[in-house]
Amino acid sequence: MNIELIFPVLNEANSLAKQLAKVREFISKIPEYDFIITVVDNGSTDNTKSIVNKLIQENIVDKYLYLSERGRGRAIKVAINKSNSDIVAYMDIDLSTELIFLRPLIESISKKGNDISIGSRLSKGSKVIGRKKIREITSRSYNILIKFFFPFSRIDDMQCGFKAFSRKKALNLIQNVTNNKWFFDTEIIILARSQNYKIDQIPVKWTDDPNTSVNIVSTALEDIVGLIKLRLKLFKKIV
Repeated sequence: MNIELIFPVLNEANSLAKQLAKVREFISKIPEYDFIITVVDNGSTDNTKSIVNKLIQENIVDKYLYLSERGRGRAIKVAINKSNSDIVAYMDIDLSTELIFLRPLIESISKKGNDISIGSRLSKGSKVIGRKKIREITSRSYNILIKFFFPFSRIDDMQCGFKAFSRKKALNLIQNVTNNKWFFDTEIIILARSQNYKIDQIPVKWTDDPNTSVNIVSTALEDIVGLIKLRLKLFKKIV
């Protein structure tokens, strides 16, 4: 079974080689799957391209895609559309979610028959380390909003950037996902729920990246606007 691991990156030249070498070493110990590592360059202006090309020569990375238009959601969509793998998964290059949870994420689909499996920082059994209070408050407040707009979604953590999909199911979903930025994660899961896809939540250990470039205010505003638009779009659906 083929598994494609997608890493959307933007100006991450300083950490790429180290982090992807960790991933390659980890997956080399899971011989029952054929892994493909794909880097989606989301408009980097540093030397990301040259570093990834070197990693391809060293057999650490398998595919490199470049997008001139930025947007994390857009990068993931493009990678999924170009994939031929049985399962597609994506995660952040900072590896905030420990790689030990990759196997249960994949096997939730390959062995348990789920359509989607998502890492959850807020489910029972999960552990979050080093997260600033403002980010914790923002995250929990956002999940309260989701439950208000979509009371039957039954998802604890929409935004964790650690998700896997049956590729065929993902292809059906992304055709209808309109957001190309950070709201992408929420939109694709809500759409999946509205279509009765089987979704599994995997409790994970997650360590905050103090150097994250994500802007809390702009992301929060994007998420609120996205929730309103999506609720109107799915007004007749019980989600």
